[in-house]
Amino acid sequence: QAAGTPVVAAAVGGLPVAVRDDVTGFLVQGHDPADYARALGRFVADPALTDRMGAAAARHAGSFGWDTAASGTADVYTAAMHDHRLRENRRRVRSHHG
Repeated sequence: QAAGTPVVAAAVGGLPVAVRDDVTGFLVQGHDPADYARALGRFVADPALTDRMGAAAARHAGSFGWDTAASGTADVYTAAMHDHRLRENRRRVRSHHG
């Protein structure tokens, strides 16, 4: 996906999160080779589908990885510190007026 390749995968485990069915690739129910062949045949029948899904796959893959995880973690800590400071400021105001 990160390289802009649509994915055909089994709809098991974490794959339904990694592959958005009919957007970044196709999820196949079960493990029947004929089902995989049908999914791959859709790319043959509609060559523009590869480019369209490939671009969506690359964008979707960008939502995974260390940079995104680190950024999300930093955002959580920033929000927690902001909330902590607000609570501390409110506590100080109450103690000065009480």
